[in-house]
Amino acid sequence: MNMLLDDNSTRKNIIGLLKKSGGLSIEELSKSIKITPMGIRQHLLSLEKKGVVTYTAIKHGIGRPGVFYKLTDLADALFPKSYDKFAIEMLEYIRETEGPENLDMFFRWRKDRQLNTIKNALDGMKTLDDTVNGLKNILEAEGHMVELTRNNGHYHLKQYNCPVKKLAAEFRDLCGYELQLYRELLGERVEREQNMAEGSPVCLYKIPAR
Repeated sequence: MNMLLDDNSTRKNIIGLLKKSGGLSIEELSKSIKITPMGIRQHLLSLEKKGVVTYTAIKHGIGRPGVFYKLTDLADALFPKSYDKFAIEMLEYIRETEGPENLDMFFRWRKDRQLNTIKNALDGMKTLDDTVNGLKNILEAEGHMVELTRNNGHYHLKQYNCPVKKLAAEFRDLCGYELQLYRELLGERVEREQNMAEGSPVCLYKIPAR
């Protein structure tokens, strides 16, 4: 289990039990983990604040309804995924069965689709400053950690992570088409000074401020 949000062993145990069961009460968790209900309640409160656990009231006959805790959709990100491996295998299959030219066609189609989406989102922005800052916001919404600065007549767009880093390490054309996308959006003089797929700690783009 890739517990990105918590390294506490008890909370990991709680999340594992909730994942397997689909929902448990404080009393059931207390019995399984062998700590007091008060202790369980404190751990659940911590997990609620992080957005990975929620609760629901279920009425059983006469009396107060029981409270059952379950995982939220956000908690699904805590468990390992093999999307990268699957995507790499799929792209390898396209290259081997359809040929590298068809794989390149797919990468170009993906770039054009991204470009159209970004242009539509930035529609109405009249200045380069608005466009560059709008691009930064879009990248952040897609999972990038981005820093944008301006000095010496250039913007510097620094990407600290890449959602497709493992794919880009296997298929460098992805990086080439990202650079082409930025050039089509922001001008042909955009340069990439650093690239994570080549071992740099960041992807760094220099964008002339015109």
